[in-house]
Amino acid sequence: MKVELEPDEAWELMSLVVARLADEAVLAHGDRAALRRWRSESMQPSGDGMRLLTEKVNTDIAATQGRKRSSHIRKPDWRK
Repeated sequence: MKVELEPDEAWELMSLVVARLADEAVLAHGDRAALRRWRSESMQPSGDGMRLLTEKVNTDIAATQGRKRSSHIRKPDWRK
């Protein structure tokens, strides 16, 4: 199975993570505002930053799937 995110999907994922970080982490109000400003100004769904992030996320997903697939192949059944 191949999983690959589109830029809009990666943007939604990044927005969710940043929103939770801003809400739950112990940050000063200025830092929280800077984080949200960075998300809204620098990480536009069609921008270069999101394109790069999407490529990195997709590469990491593929690498993780590859590791899991190869570890299942090498792992004997009796060693669960």
